[in-house]
Amino acid sequence: MNKDRFYQILWALPIIFAIHNVEELPQLESWANEHVAGNSFSFLRELYSFHSLTFAMILLTVVVTVVVILEYQFRNKLTFTLTMLSACLLFVNGWTHIVQSMIFQSYVPGLISAVLLLLPYTTFLLYLSLKTNRIRLKTMGLYVGISVIGMVPIIFMFLIVSKWVMG
Repeated sequence: MNKDRFYQILWALPIIFAIHNVEELPQLESWANEHVAGNSFSFLRELYSFHSLTFAMILLTVVVTVVVILEYQFRNKLTFTLTMLSACLLFVNGWTHIVQSMIFQSYVPGLISAVLLLLPYTTFLLYLSLKTNRIRLKTMGLYVGISVIGMVPIIFMFLIVSKWVMG
């Protein structure tokens, strides 16, 4: 496999992420209010309003799109690292949907696209990165670890910014 194949496939990352967000968004506010935003986490109700969620998801999708465009144009270590971190974050996000559905024993918003699109695509993209020697397994493991630790704070950061912008 050559490196051009990686770039042909990379363009799908923001598209698949957007599709995932479209599945997740309509039900996420009510799901979060029912399952997450109890008395201990009442502050989440404000962050998980439909308008804040919409803005945050659009902003996240734009960030991933910009990262992919920058990688496609510059193809340097920084842009590749950001691209791999984005892919790893989405990979971890996909697994989060599966784990949440097992914990809550029900459908969670975004589960279908996570299983059918997000996980297969990010798995293949990460595999292709390894196969073309763009990244070492140890480095990828580090990025997945960073994603596990960083995913929730990143989501909260985007929700807080969204709430601040939306008023």
